[in-house]
Amino acid sequence: PNPDANASPLLPGNWQLICTFKPGANVSFTDLDSWRRYLTGKGPSPIQALVTGNTRQVNGVYQMLDLGEKNRFDNIVKFSDTAFLNITAKVEDKPDDTLIRFRFWEGNFIFKSSPIDGKPFAEPQTVPYPVPFKILSLFGDETLGSLRTIYLDEGVRVSQGNKGSFFVFKRVEKLPTADDEEEKEEIPSPSLVAAASSSPSSSSKKYPVIICPAQFGIAPDYDELIDRLQKRGHEGVYTADLARLEWLRIIPSAFTEEYWTGNLKPNKTLQFYYDAITRTYEQVRRAHPESKINFVGHSIGGWVLRSWLKEHLSPEEQKYVVASVTTLGTPHNPPPEDSVWKNFDQTRGLLKFINAEVPGAYLDGVPYACVVGNATRGNVQKISSIGALESAVAFVSYLPLCGDGNVDGDGIVPIRTGLLEDAKCKRIIINGAKHTGFLPSPGPSIKAPEDWFWYGAEDCIDEWAHVLI
Repeated sequence: PNPDANASPLLPGNWQLICTFKPGANVSFTDLDSWRRYLTGKGPSPIQALVTGNTRQVNGVYQMLDLGEKNRFDNIVKFSDTAFLNITAKVEDKPDDTLIRFRFWEGNFIFKSSPIDGKPFAEPQTVPYPVPFKILSLFGDETLGSLRTIYLDEGVRVSQGNKGSFFVFKRVEKLPTADDEEEKEEIPSPSLVAAASSSPSSSSKKYPVIICPAQFGIAPDYDELIDRLQKRGHEGVYTADLARLEWLRIIPSAFTEEYWTGNLKPNKTLQFYYDAITRTYEQVRRAHPESKINFVGHSIGGWVLRSWLKEHLSPEEQKYVVASVTTLGTPHNPPPEDSVWKNFDQTRGLLKFINAEVPGAYLDGVPYACVVGNATRGNVQKISSIGALESAVAFVSYLPLCGDGNVDGDGIVPIRTGLLEDAKCKRIIINGAKHTGFLPSPGPSIKAPEDWFWYGAEDCIDEWAHVLI
């Protein structure tokens, strides 16, 4: 504890939020009670919960304290390497040695590249945050807040907000919005030949794995799958570095001619996903410079992965680094040519483009496997049970994907859609396996019960993980 925190030279500087919690509180952006408690001054902000989560580890939230000439602090939310939200607060006063009272003053979204096509700007562009803090400050104390420092040392700071939430920070050298004028750390240049000839270090060790998430999926959704693959001997298991809000970068494509004509290209529409896979790939290459890598794609992550492997890896990397490619419940195939649904392309041209440019098991010499569950037959009938509801949902999902709703699949993807039409691709159909084990939400995903049988379940993994090397 530091009783004179406000006067300490340790307090100013750049901090990264690593977790936040409020004892006894369960806050959700979608929960009416959370909003009632917040509006009556008895609970923390549901908007804060949307960004940082609830009593959980936090990624991508930073704070800069300047208690000198500027007398302010900036709260920064990192959505991606090129998109940020910066909310500035002015210090009002310091009633005692550990308390700082502040007033939110202004906010801006900051873009280093275009959110539409990913092209970098010569200078960062700002868009005002749609909350008029300066005007609101004229009508009361809604923009006021406070932070009390309850612990402070060279590397860690713990503060408590005026609504009772605790915030744990670690010190960082610079903020993510800073221009990196220093020479970037170079990724070691491993010998690709060494990677090609490498083998796991022992019979109990296997190559690392990169998981490409389903739509709106993020890394924490796969924590159990990661843990289970590691226990099965893989040296490291990683998930593509996606943030939930990055999925919103798909929206601008809906206002383009390519969308309405069904000619979207993944390198424009899904550049944020490509960037996430690339960041994770580089991380794995640094950690395992002479190792091959297994790639696993869940749902649409499977066909995004197929495209990324072609567009972002050199021929040498494709040959020497890729150990295997496995997809889990991925809708690979379009509806049949004679189907009335042929012209109803849910991907607006993305899957058509990928299948034309990266057909089947595209990488020579690399083992491919398509895994799909046989859990639910689509059917529309009177919904009198959970099973009947699952069948109805499956029917609605299967129909536009394969032109027939009365077929078998994992509840979202029909079997015939989830298997690449290539004899070189191993096909695995798992009885009872459902499409997913989580439901994405604005905050933390809603996890299925422990006994839910999906591709990442303990009893299901061994049905397909043997294809990983």
